[in-house]
Amino acid sequence: MIAAGALVVVAILVALAMGTTGSNERRAPTATTGPPRVQTSAVPSGPAEERAGMPVGYSRDETGAVSAAVAFATASQRWLYFGDDEVEAAVRAIATPSSADELVARVVEEVSKAREQLGESPGRVWWLVRPLAWSVLDRSDERATVEVWAVTVLSAAEVAAPQAEWRTFTVDLAWSGGDWTLEDIRDTAGPTPMVGPGDRPWDAIPFDEALEGFVRLDGEPVR
Repeated sequence: MIAAGALVVVAILVALAMGTTGSNERRAPTATTGPPRVQTSAVPSGPAEERAGMPVGYSRDETGAVSAAVAFATASQRWLYFGDDEVEAAVRAIATPSSADELVARVVEEVSKAREQLGESPGRVWWLVRPLAWSVLDRSDERATVEVWAVTVLSAAEVAAPQAEWRTFTVDLAWSGGDWTLEDIRDTAGPTPMVGPGDRPWDAIPFDEALEGFVRLDGEPVR
């Protein structure tokens, strides 16, 4: 069963990708860009280095903008395991100077609450954020808007039953300091597929036991 605070935890974790910082209305493509280009192939390469635990150093072209948007939309994958000071440094590493203070305040608060709630679980916490597809809505030399469709998976014994959350993140980027930086991000629910006919609900403990010995593809340990 899901513990009393589970729904709060889920809401916080969904917000960890900073989707609460703006309107949840999706921006239509501009007249100059035409229909958005939806991509389902491998995420393009982009970052040249890492700073404060975040990939940075993207090319100024569309490939670089997409790579930055995908990294920023799924950054909560890393932040849950950071301390508050590390979260602040990570957000400042990718945010525009004008948006950094607001983003830091929101993300540090959300991560801290989620970390505290999930810390009550006596077992391992499965928290995975994975990008699935992307679409460029608009891009110039100075700005870009990219949508990222992603799924999050959460399971924590006595805190949250195994569940998946499907979201589309709209990421606004600005070219600042020789790199693509995060100006704003917002999210909408879905599109959400139905579960398969052979699927069934799982409880957190058998879910974790079934994954015993599995290694996350990003190499991070399950904690």
